[in-house]
Amino acid sequence: MNIKRFLNFRYLFYPFLIFLFGIVVARGLYNGDIETLLIVLISLLTLGIFLIIKKKYKIFAILFSFFFIGNGFYFIGEASFEVKTYDGQVSVTGRVTDDFEENTYYYTVILDDVKINGEDARNIKASFSKGTKTIEIGDIVILETKVEKVPLFTLNSLNSWAYRSKVGYTLSASTNDLIIANGYTTFAEDTRQAIKNQIYDNMSEENAAIAYALMFGDDSGIKYEVNQSYRNSGIIHIIAVSGLNVAFLITLIYGFLKLCKVNRKVNFAITIIIILIYAYFCNFAPSIFRAAVMGVIIMTAKLCGRRYDALNSLGLAGFIILIVSPLTAFDVGFLMSVACVCGIVLLYSVFYKLLRKCMPRIIAQYIAVSFSAQLAILPFLASFSSTLNLLSFVINLFIVPLFAIMYPYLFVISFLCLAMPFLSFSYILVEWGLTLTYYFALIFSTTSLQVKLSPMSIGMTFFYFLVLYVLGEFLSLRPINKFMMCACMILCITLSFGFSKAESMINSGVLYLKSYGQEAVILVSSDGQSMLIGDNYIVSRAINSYSLEKLDYYISFDDLTAENVYDMQEYGISYFICLNGDTSKDDIHVVNMGQSMTAGDFNFTYVSYNDICLGVYVNFDQLSLFVASGEKIDYNDIDGCKIIINLFNPDIVFTGDNYLLADDNYISVSSKTNSLSSFNFEDDGNLLFLPQNVGYSVRRID
Repeated sequence: MNIKRFLNFRYLFYPFLIFLFGIVVARGLYNGDIETLLIVLISLLTLGIFLIIKKKYKIFAILFSFFFIGNGFYFIGEASFEVKTYDGQVSVTGRVTDDFEENTYYYTVILDDVKINGEDARNIKASFSKGTKTIEIGDIVILETKVEKVPLFTLNSLNSWAYRSKVGYTLSASTNDLIIANGYTTFAEDTRQAIKNQIYDNMSEENAAIAYALMFGDDSGIKYEVNQSYRNSGIIHIIAVSGLNVAFLITLIYGFLKLCKVNRKVNFAITIIIILIYAYFCNFAPSIFRAAVMGVIIMTAKLCGRRYDALNSLGLAGFIILIVSPLTAFDVGFLMSVACVCGIVLLYSVFYKLLRKCMPRIIAQYIAVSFSAQLAILPFLASFSSTLNLLSFVINLFIVPLFAIMYPYLFVISFLCLAMPFLSFSYILVEWGLTLTYYFALIFSTTSLQVKLSPMSIGMTFFYFLVLYVLGEFLSLRPINKFMMCACMILCITLSFGFSKAESMINSGVLYLKSYGQEAVILVSSDGQSMLIGDNYIVSRAINSYSLEKLDYYISFDDLTAENVYDMQEYGISYFICLNGDTSKDDIHVVNMGQSMTAGDFNFTYVSYNDICLGVYVNFDQLSLFVASGEKIDYNDIDGCKIIINLFNPDIVFTGDNYLLADDNYISVSSKTNSLSSFNFEDDGNLLFLPQNVGYSVRRID
């Protein structure tokens, strides 16, 4: 049998896939991860034996070469992100970019053009508590402070946002500590801010946030309840800047210029220039860059009168992105973009033929596209512990055509109003469209036809995509052979699920999570109850990684309000504990300092010294720990901290940045170490403590 007929081989697409695979597995492979090692051995041995039997030595050499080249590019990407370690106070100078968030108490910004102790350095994510000084986009800030390195991987996942934004450090300070000088803004920042201002001036706040996210991918202004409605209804993809946006733009620009009888070559050049300028405004996000490259290839094929091949185009676009930015291979947004295209190409015709027998052509087309894309991105949706709405293909029948009109319209009027502000009334049509979309999302997000997705391991994901590949039309096999292959893959998925579930379950233990200067501790009792102390952005990632359905209790060192509680509802917490809070909320429970209290399986006491809250002591499952409230005090000045700890004699002490307590009687976790019983979180990363018959084991989980 001819292998090209059997596999429908593409000389760009298949090398790209194995290049991508080589990058993705390199970390686990060379770190000795058993599951990754088994996946690589099974896949390479099977592929190698098959190609040798078929005497396809050229293809064998190409594919295996690209796999090992992919391994090499992983290490190139890792080395290119490496940043210098700075100890103690350093001098920092940086420019405030338009990646800028402000609330009542803080500014959270990205600094670029950074210099640390006079040396060029990567961007910094900075959190400035508000004082007497204010900062604005473009300001140059100068300060003396500590900087913390951003880990490249956290809980086995790439810190995609930091990698894309070139952020290598974090810092926290007060605006009162800053020297602020006049700086500058870039052309892209000025344009984005001008469009943002006119959108917010002419639309409601909720719809303006959606419209701005549609334009440039910045979803920081979207409220939690709006985001959840879009997510649970299955239309979250429309508010992410992606290939769909580029496809709409190419259709609009190319079609309009064609209607105006513009020469084909001129049309091609103008369209490409506009798409590249738009990618520049979106900071060349991987999904936009991939779609832009594919768009260029489509138009080039038409211009040259050649047949367009979606998979080879995807392969070429993917190669360009990964060569420039290798670790984008771990970016979920990029992987979803690739999977979406592959799913549609592989499965569309299969579903269309089935659906066409019982429904009109246009409806069959939309459902086939939606269903193919949904199946392909399922593993990545699961990585967010998301839900799959079984009616999502129905709502997409209405929403995608609506956005095919609304998004190009929004794009045109946004740039047109920059030159002619009197046309800003035109935003009313976008307002109506987004309001209608939100109502659709609300209706469909409340349906009971939703399936909770559990995160998939690398093995489950690998075999899942093999099933989709076998089901598609790229393998010329008899149905019975396809059925047998799918059955084998499903068995492998089941085994991988059991293996990963056993690995990730915590029957009783403590998770310590440090990220961007913020600490969080998750306690899990033997009965499955859980408690969170502190908070940071990787808490949700830990919940997914360790298959925790939800968190039961939350202990706070800050005042709690209805707004604080609302922001944390994604964790499923229903019992909030604090020293001061809004007692009108039934789920907020205010306790007294020094009072021993019980919440489920956990007994806890807020500990003080000279009227200062030092932290909280918690006891559960015969394990005790002390978590310091390090943000408010400097433990170096308080001898009472050691007195309190000796009084309670906990097994584990989390002391944060400011103080070192190392003793043979307990484990101490801080930013400093001086004994075998201490851990330095800056070196050891996130930690998992598991009680055993004799003491407890400690495992690094990064």
